[in-house]
Amino acid sequence: MRIDGVDLWIVTIPYPEPVTWAGVVEHSAQSLIVRVRTDDGPIGLAQARLHAAWSGTTPRLTAQALHELYAPALRGLNPLAAEHTRAAIDRVRGWSPAKALLDMALTDLRARHAGLALRTYLGGWADEARVAAIVTRGRRRQRVDELTRAVAEYGFTAVKVKIGTEVREDIALVGDIRAAFGPDFAIRVDANSGYCLADALFAADALAEAGVLHFEDPCPLESSVLRREVFRRSRVGILADRVVDSAASARRVIADGAHAISVKVQRVGFRTANRIREVCEEREVPAVTGLSGEGAIGALAGLQLHAAYRSLSAIPAEESLFATLPHDVVTRVPEIRGGKIVLPDGAGLGVDLDNVALERFGVRYPS
Repeated sequence: MRIDGVDLWIVTIPYPEPVTWAGVVEHSAQSLIVRVRTDDGPIGLAQARLHAAWSGTTPRLTAQALHELYAPALRGLNPLAAEHTRAAIDRVRGWSPAKALLDMALTDLRARHAGLALRTYLGGWADEARVAAIVTRGRRRQRVDELTRAVAEYGFTAVKVKIGTEVREDIALVGDIRAAFGPDFAIRVDANSGYCLADALFAADALAEAGVLHFEDPCPLESSVLRREVFRRSRVGILADRVVDSAASARRVIADGAHAISVKVQRVGFRTANRIREVCEEREVPAVTGLSGEGAIGALAGLQLHAAYRSLSAIPAEESLFATLPHDVVTRVPEIRGGKIVLPDGAGLGVDLDNVALERFGVRYPS
């Protein structure tokens, strides 16, 4: 079996209403889908949201790199020979988003070839994943109403709330959520590095009173001096996300005092995500399957990893946004019931591309 080619699509799924992230208002979710083909049948899929503000690249730029630099290097290689494919990928410097996508697609391919669900291929802990609701930025009352509807429809018992704009209004929002859903509803918040140190610590005091479990990226954490201070002084456990993209960075951040780490397979690939998880297990620091916001293919990469390992399964995964999208490009979108996703039984990710939907929402690269 040999790699026959790498297919690329830029997929755009319109949101029912505009979605506000950190500094970005989006009317649609755009992602890059990768399919690694072989001459013997098995394929591997991957998907990633790539926004310049978050990853320093775009779907089109990454597609160009994959098409011109990486696909020729992989063609003709045995996809089951992981060290050979990794060596070919690493010969090209940089382009970590492209490398992460190829790592995911090749891992999916190997699991499909083995006839195993990806979670079983990786670790085999569980067949379902508990997930948290996602509350993006917006007006306070509207956000509480949206969460109320989501809890009623999907049975969520946990939520991740995007804050980081106006500190007092953010505190009030979290208070409203706690009042609406009671003391047992798990709340985590993410400021996307939006506060200064003083506001982050002020917010942390109030969030502790509201019973918030983790405070993600309350302020910029690139400075070791600053992050040690916020880790030490915060009354809520600080979860580090943006500054963790390798096992080495996870070790540094944990040594500085981080209380939890976000693991995003769509950003770093399965190999590096697993290394970060192992560091967290060694240091006895919780690891959380973080939000990337893709459709079903990208979400399932994170959710299959989440279900593969006991340590990740302990905290609800943040990959639930795909369920709210009005469309997708897979043959069957997994459902959320009772706050959990029963993962597909099929090999690998357990889903396949819907060619009709792909024709409608995707643009092949190169066109």
